Amino acid sequence: MSAKRAAGRGTLLALVLHTLRLQSRGVLVWGAALGLYSAVVVASFVTFEGSAEQLNQLMEAYPEGLLEAFGITDLADVRNYMHSQVFILAPLALAFFPILASANAIAGAEERGTIDVLLGNPLPRWQLVVGSFTATAVSLLGILAIVGLLTWGTAVLFEVDLSLESTVNAVLNMWPVCLFFGGLAMLGSALFHRRALAIALPAFVLFAMYLVDAIGRASEDLEDLRPYSVFYYYGSAIENGIDWANFAGVTGVAVLFVALAVPAFRRRDIYT
Repeated sequence: MSAKRAAGRGTLLALVLHTLRLQSRGVLVWGAALGLYSAVVVASFVTFEGSAEQLNQLMEAYPEGLLEAFGITDLADVRNYMHSQVFILAPLALAFFPILASANAIAGAEERGTIDVLLGNPLPRWQLVVGSFTATAVSLLGILAIVGLLTWGTAVLFEVDLSLESTVNAVLNMWPVCLFFGGLAMLGSALFHRRALAIALPAFVLFAMYLVDAIGRASEDLEDLRPYSVFYYYGSAIENGIDWANFAGVTGVAVLFVALAVPAFRRRDIYT
């Protein structure tokens, strides 16, 4: 029995390492793209800083709800500047990395006709679900590390007063939110035979939840809807630090989606 368990752990680890190798190029591309954008924004603060007070006065003419929607409170503070220009929007783009990876893991492999080769090995279905999601979660951390290094490195280079702690809080806080949609995509991938459906479902939920939170921040009448959006629990970690209760709660929901994907994938037929 112990030998069987050890063999099972071995196949799971092999699957995780194999998936990490396949995703390594994507990690570099996503990390460089988002990190360079963040680096350009933090570098632009040097020229923007001198006129920030005048811009803040100009912003006072804008409706308060509009400023709330975009997270603008004090553009003279580099942390609020980075939050409003980068980190409030970044999860909208970065969430597509785990969405695409999870959709490819089952439904995508099924469409490509490679899933029967995978499952032809001594690989239980639950390991395909758990191993693929684990590798994607680790790859996502790699992307965030690249973004953090490019952001903080540029801040140091241009002598912008952005601490390493604030930068780490900002990038790490994106991890559970992005995993939430990756977990939803994994559930869709386990339920549907089509990769497009496994992508469309979490993508629709992603934009719907973002709009609910943004509109709820802009309008007091719709503020009660905000707790139904995962972005309500995202906050501004670069300014206020990470809310670890929300961090753990959102991560837990992502894991729940994956746990539901395991029996869903076990019970359905596979098209080859």
